[in-house]
Amino acid sequence: MSDFSQDIQNFQRYGTYIYKFDNVGNMTFDSSSANFNQVYVAFPLSNIVYNKSKIETMYNIAFEEFVPQTIVQTTAAEDNLQQQLDVMAGENATLKTQLDSIISQSETNGSAADQMAIKQVILDLRKAVGQGRVESDFSDTFPYTPIRKTEA
Repeated sequence: MSDFSQDIQNFQRYGTYIYKFDNVGNMTFDSSSANFNQVYVAFPLSNIVYNKSKIETMYNIAFEEFVPQTIVQTTAAEDNLQQQLDVMAGENATLKTQLDSIISQSETNGSAADQMAIKQVILDLRKAVGQGRVESDFSDTFPYTPIRKTEA
C-alpha cells in the first residue's frame, strides 16, 4: 500500500507516473493491494447517440470525395475531326438523294443519250462518294454498282 501512496504523492508533486500493465494489457495501480479499486482503473464507456438532424443542419452528410466523376474533355483536334465527319455525312446524304433522283428519272426516261448522261452523272457521284476511281470500277448495267475486285 505504501508503494501506491508513494506513486500518488509523486504524481501530485512532480506530475509523473509510471504506468503499469498486467500480463493481458490492463492498466494497474497497485497489484499487491487487496482492494480491487486500487489495483485496476475502470473507465465508464457509453454509446454516444447522435442527433442526425442537428448534424445535417451544420454539415453536408452526402459523400462528395469518393463519388466517381466522369469528366469528358474534348480537344480541339477531336472537335475538328467531328466537324469534318459531320460535313462529310451531310455531303454523302445530299449525294445519295441526288443519286436516287437520277435513278428514278432514268427508270422513267428511256433515250440512249439520256442513259449515257445519267450513267456519267451516277458514276461521277459514286466516285465522289469514294466507291471507285475509274469507270472500270463499276458495272456496265444500271444502277452501275461498284465491282469488288478479289485479289488472286
